[in-house]
Amino acid sequence: MQSTSKEELTDLLRFVERQTAFAIRTTEKVKTYHDFLTSDDAMVLFNSTCMCLQSIGETIKQVDDRTQKRLFSLYPETPWKKVIGMRNIISHEYLSVDPQVIFATVKTRLHPLLESMQHILADIDAGLRDTELSGTNL
Repeated sequence: MQSTSKEELTDLLRFVERQTAFAIRTTEKVKTYHDFLTSDDAMVLFNSTCMCLQSIGETIKQVDDRTQKRLFSLYPETPWKKVIGMRNIISHEYLSVDPQVIFATVKTRLHPLLESMQHILADIDAGLRDTELSGTNL
């Protein structure tokens, strides 16, 4: 297990927050999954969105590992395993990346994820998680 300071953990979570907000912002005009497939520019947006989802999932996995799975267990309303699972599919099962699933994820899952990140960061900033995470060298 890697030792992680509160600052390092916060930096990772803020990265997830920024990536999530970016994916939401850049896909605002996408109305159906077909919008990802209509041109080279649309495919660039699709690939960019997949990269954001991949980096979000990887960073969530790192935070989960570094906090011994204790941080995200305090926020069960977010399907953390599914976030990490999406990363695994994008990273390792290239031909299984379904534009419909990516579209649905962007339109239904990212806003709640962003809210969760903001809630977690506010709790950490307020010192509300220091006791629960004391075993992670924060």
